[in-house]
Amino acid sequence: MKRIGSIAVALGAATILASSTLSAAAASKPQIEDPVGDANFVNDQGTGDGSTGDQTAADAGTVSDLEAITFSNDAKNLTILIDTEAAPPATTGIGYRVRVNPDGTGGTYCLRFEAYYPGANNALTAAEAYFFDDCAGGEAVPIEVLGTQLSIPRKLNKAFAKGAKLAAPQAQAFLYSGSNYPTGAPTGYADTTKVGTDYAFKK
Repeated sequence: MKRIGSIAVALGAATILASSTLSAAAASKPQIEDPVGDANFVNDQGTGDGSTGDQTAADAGTVSDLEAITFSNDAKNLTILIDTEAAPPATTGIGYRVRVNPDGTGGTYCLRFEAYYPGANNALTAAEAYFFDDCAGGEAVPIEVLGTQLSIPRKLNKAFAKGAKLAAPQAQAFLYSGSNYPTGAPTGYADTTKVGTDYAFKK
């Protein structure tokens, strides 16, 4: 009887562990996935709108090649992880943009997150990142960037509240030339993605 009880306890623990593992895996599923090998300045060049973001596979870049964008959050921060074929910095200065919540006018997104990295075509000495609410003035708010992970305080915007949703996410990689924002500027889209799946704040 003792042996049967022990087996039942072990099976119960294994079930809980498996359930927790599955939950963690589900929680980390990317909102955007993009094929490797399509960073070539051909797809959506000049627009970056995501309409044909992964059709032409003729790779010309690795740091500029987007693979996945994953959102997560805790009580204080929204985290955006930008996965690329190779990590920045590169010889050429690279920038990444993630945007969400289109305003319904056919092209304008209300919220965007941008990160810029040093390279031969700009004067940056370290990576920097900003959050913009383009439907409320578009003021640049500095945010934390560590590698390709962005950390955004949730108190910055009501769109980051519990129960809120970040809709229709889309991402772009571009060359970043010039100096610090706002002097510097994107000068060509190396890679763009199609629109991904919505992200909801559960806590």
